[in-house]
Amino acid sequence: MAASETATAGGIDPLTRRAFATMVGVVGAVLVALAAGFENPYWAGLSAIVIAHADPDELFTKGILRIAGTFAGVFFGYYGAQLLEGLPAAQALAAMLAAGIGIYARQRSAYAYAWFYGAVTFLIVIVSSMVTPTELRAFAENRCFEIVTGVVVATLARWALGGDGHKGARLVAHPPTVRPEDAMRLAVAAGVGTLAILVSWTQFQLPQLTQVVISSLIVVDIDAGATRRRGWQRVLGCIIGGIAGLLVIGIDATDFLWWLMCLAIGLFVFSRIHLAASPNAYVGTQSAIAFLVTLVDTGPPSSIGPPFGRLVGIVLGVSLMSLVTWAITKKGPAAETVTPPG
Repeated sequence: MAASETATAGGIDPLTRRAFATMVGVVGAVLVALAAGFENPYWAGLSAIVIAHADPDELFTKGILRIAGTFAGVFFGYYGAQLLEGLPAAQALAAMLAAGIGIYARQRSAYAYAWFYGAVTFLIVIVSSMVTPTELRAFAENRCFEIVTGVVVATLARWALGGDGHKGARLVAHPPTVRPEDAMRLAVAAGVGTLAILVSWTQFQLPQLTQVVISSLIVVDIDAGATRRRGWQRVLGCIIGGIAGLLVIGIDATDFLWWLMCLAIGLFVFSRIHLAASPNAYVGTQSAIAFLVTLVDTGPPSSIGPPFGRLVGIVLGVSLMSLVTWAITKKGPAAETVTPPG
């Protein structure tokens, strides 16, 4: 490692600087989204969290590809939803195909992040058309604004405060390391798991369908063991971050300064875990996400109902998708190691 990476700046180690920059980017994105009146301000914060990376090249690459994937997914999802309106079987098939394509491209494309989030965005627009069809246009527009806000604010914060300057302003491609047949097996598992989630939601009236679907796909990995590991880490992080958020709400959910201070402190702590080179770093990632979706509504939350529903959705989605993926891929041949985006 270069001396510049190990040296401290003003007595602050690089990891702490990056965590602080991530916290500023996430909180800044949320405040911009709140001021702009976006429908779901926490999505701006989520975008800022998930593109955060120790490598500045990766942060810039993930940001650009996430914006590109989001716009493509919103465009095709919106017009696809118009064509499939009132056709539940066709909507379910489109959702399955989107999940499968997104997971396959996540393993096989050099720019997997754009493909994955393009497919996921298409999927959640289709799902949104099933849940609240009259609000589809507003949902699609807000999603674009929220994602762009999160990416731009997080990138600027990292460049200004992360100690890297602008040296990461370039795209980095990642050649695939997974065989096509193994990627296809995983894509089938993702499609079947998505269908299982849609059927379960319909039959049992589960909460927060979009959150369920997104959470389930993020943990899917070519290695069934890695899927289970990411799954339990995601559930554990959800519990940690969710409980922390609910404690803040329980003390005082209406005081803006208290809310903002706790949001910043919690995000800094969880971001430091998220950015660390640790086998359990994903616990920090999910803790930050759960903490954010618990504390951010259209401002400080007025009740625990909506955030609790989002947390339940995460746990249900991860559990069901992990089970389906394990059942379909457990007998497949071992694949080369790959680190999926997000």
